[in-house]
Amino acid sequence: MKNRQITSAAALIAAALLFLLPVVPARATTLPYHRVQKDLSPALQRSLTDKVSQDAGPYLDKQDERKSAKKTYVDLQEKFEYLPSWGPHNQLTCSVKLGGAEYDPTKPGSSKGAATGTLKYLVFSYAYFDGHWVQIAKPKWEEQRLGAAAGRQMTGNIARGDKRQQQSARVHAAAAAAAAAAQGAANH
Repeated sequence: MKNRQITSAAALIAAALLFLLPVVPARATTLPYHRVQKDLSPALQRSLTDKVSQDAGPYLDKQDERKSAKKTYVDLQEKFEYLPSWGPHNQLTCSVKLGGAEYDPTKPGSSKGAATGTLKYLVFSYAYFDGHWVQIAKPKWEEQRLGAAAGRQMTGNIARGDKRQQQSARVHAAAAAAAAAAQGAANH
C-alpha cells in the first residue's frame, strides 16, 4: 500500500511540474516549396496536346505499318494522359502517356486480330521553357502484361463491338433506303 501511495504522489508531482512549465506557442513556418497544381491549365494542355500530336505521328505510322505487314502492333489511342510535376528549379515538367492494347493480326477473333493480353504505353517527357514545351527525353515504351485470359476477353469485346457496328451500319443503310424510297414516292 505504501508503494502505491509513493507512486501516486510521484505522478501528481510530475503532472504539476508539467503544468507549471511555460507554454511556448507553435511557430508557423513557410516551406521552401509550394504545392504543385494537379492539372494543367486548358491553354497549357492544348499547347502540350499539339506538341505531343506532332511527336507521336511517326510512332502511330509505325504501328500502322506493322499492322499492314501482319506483325504484332499496338493500337495506340490518340487520347493522352498528362502527369505534370515540378522539376529542378521549379521547372514545370510533364510526362504524357499514349497507350493501347497489343494485337496479333495473323490470329482471328476481331477486325484487329487477337489481343495478346499486353497493354503498351508510349511515354513522352517535356519541360515548359520560355512559353513552349521542349522534349527532355526520348519517348520510351512501358508495358503491362495482363495474361492470356485478358487477351481473350479483349478480343471478345472487340468482336462484339464489330458486330454492333455492322448491325448499326445495316440499320442506317435500311433507313437511308427507306428515306430514299419515300422521297421518290413523294416526288411522283
